[in-house]
Amino acid sequence: MAASRSKAPLTAASTKPGIGGAVLLDTGILVALHARDDPKHAAVTRWLSDFRGELHTVEPVLAEVAYFLPVRLRSVIAELVSGGAVTLHHPGAAGQARMAELFRKYADQDPDWADVALVWLAESSGIHRIATVDVADFNVYRIHGRKRFELELLA
Repeated sequence: MAASRSKAPLTAASTKPGIGGAVLLDTGILVALHARDDPKHAAVTRWLSDFRGELHTVEPVLAEVAYFLPVRLRSVIAELVSGGAVTLHHPGAAGQARMAELFRKYADQDPDWADVALVWLAESSGIHRIATVDVADFNVYRIHGRKRFELELLA
């Protein structure tokens, strides 16, 4: 399902050329978007202004974002999902079983819940592109144990 855009800077004019396709969103991107003092704020804002595809994430990412943002901005994150700008995915029982396997596999990396949930989402959705500032971890994680993530580098 295509994500609709209703709030700046996630507003997209379908006739304007830009980056397309489906992309997974990690915590740092949403934090940088809403925290103007974040060093990646300008790069993330620029990337999203050109983006014309679908944005996908998982609940643990939203929980992490809420932790890092002030209370006054947390409702904006919920509105990104309720307004259709970001599609939220839930793993269910089979997904949780796969996440348990991933936690064991990457135990030496000390993965957080959001990262493992995003690996699960990549495997279950077929979306291999991820917008993240967590380059070190997502260079290690593999989709189905083999395929590397395609990282959206926001410099």
